[in-house]
Amino acid sequence: MAVRILGICGSPRKSVTEYCVREALKEAAGLGGVDTDFFTVRGLKYGFCVHCDLCLKKESLDCLRQKDDLAGFFGRFITYDGYIIGTPVYDMNMSSQLLTLINRAMRPSWLLLQKDPGFFYRKVVGAIAVGGTRNGGQEMALQAINNVFFSLGIAPVSGGVLAYNGASVWSKNIPGLKGAEQDPVGLDMVRALGRRVGLMAKALRPQPETCGRPITGEGGMEEQKRVTLAGTL
Repeated sequence: MAVRILGICGSPRKSVTEYCVREALKEAAGLGGVDTDFFTVRGLKYGFCVHCDLCLKKESLDCLRQKDDLAGFFGRFITYDGYIIGTPVYDMNMSSQLLTLINRAMRPSWLLLQKDPGFFYRKVVGAIAVGGTRNGGQEMALQAINNVFFSLGIAPVSGGVLAYNGASVWSKNIPGLKGAEQDPVGLDMVRALGRRVGLMAKALRPQPETCGRPITGEGGMEEQKRVTLAGTL
């Protein structure tokens, strides 16, 4: 069975970030045994997470306070084996659209993690950041994305020597394909990252006997953490 990778574009425009995410997905799919899907925030309307925790109280993977374009997203998100997340750089950080998506969609993750702290431990993510200048905050944006997934237990991967903590692209504020083509080194990073996400997703694919294994024990969260860390990757 093929592994499944979801590309998420956190740009409100159809421009360089979307092109780069799609290029990374092509590289992953080119490995064989990898199916890919694409999701963009462009054109979607959704509100901020207000941390009411109604989703946790009612055990819902969707926000129950807001009925908007993110309905069903998290339930779909958790079915994938790997992720490629792209953002334009906004003030040396990820875009507000992507951050809001993450805040909203990931809050229900506690419903899964409190039952099995290792729920995400075989999933991987790679980050892409596109800036208008060479040193325009790409590294900060990449780290911000990676930190989100560290907190979930999803393993951030790099593109190796070409992309230490993700792919950094310099668009020179030129839109679309032409903007990406201004930075062939950045595109090399994007493609290396796509291949690495695909390879790692395949390598970490759970076997049937371990997939979704519940973590049990009488010691509460500390015992659950100990059992999870003792498992093999």
